[in-house]
Amino acid sequence: MTQAPLTIQRTCHVPVPVADCFAIFTRLGAQEYIHHDAVIAPIVQVDRAPGQSFTEIGDVQHITFKGGYTIREELLAFVPNRQFVYKGTGFSQPMLNWLDHAKGSFEFEKNGDGTDITWRYNFYLREGLGATVKRGVFNTLIVNVIWNRMMTKTLSNLTQIITLRAMQPGRTA
Repeated sequence: MTQAPLTIQRTCHVPVPVADCFAIFTRLGAQEYIHHDAVIAPIVQVDRAPGQSFTEIGDVQHITFKGGYTIREELLAFVPNRQFVYKGTGFSQPMLNWLDHAKGSFEFEKNGDGTDITWRYNFYLREGLGATVKRGVFNTLIVNVIWNRMMTKTLSNLTQIITLRAMQPGRTA
């Protein structure tokens, strides 16, 4: 029996029009905005195949964190000025290696003169011995504590970065 994913989502408001917000966001490297701290290791490298920009379905990026931990992400959907969806596999971090895979999405929606960005993450844990206990521990510790804090702080970072870049004279969106 396949379990339903554990899901978390957070939303932020960026005072920048959708088209500009999306354009700036898709040019950022994950290491520029993903929050890190004593628990969440910083991203040290993002590798893509030559010519890939992570804006075409099927594009793949390999993210390496301090300590050598890795995640492989594949772009599943890309709708300009609206959303992109990606699948993460190969998690090597402790406890994240309990995952079969994860699916994440960033959705952009007009709200007044600005944009609401919603980041959703679905965790699909591996089945097998101890899966029910692991699910409870994972939901309590990873989703509700660590991922919640990381998503909240990451979206705050994004709001600041996108807003500041949109204000730069001569920028090209």
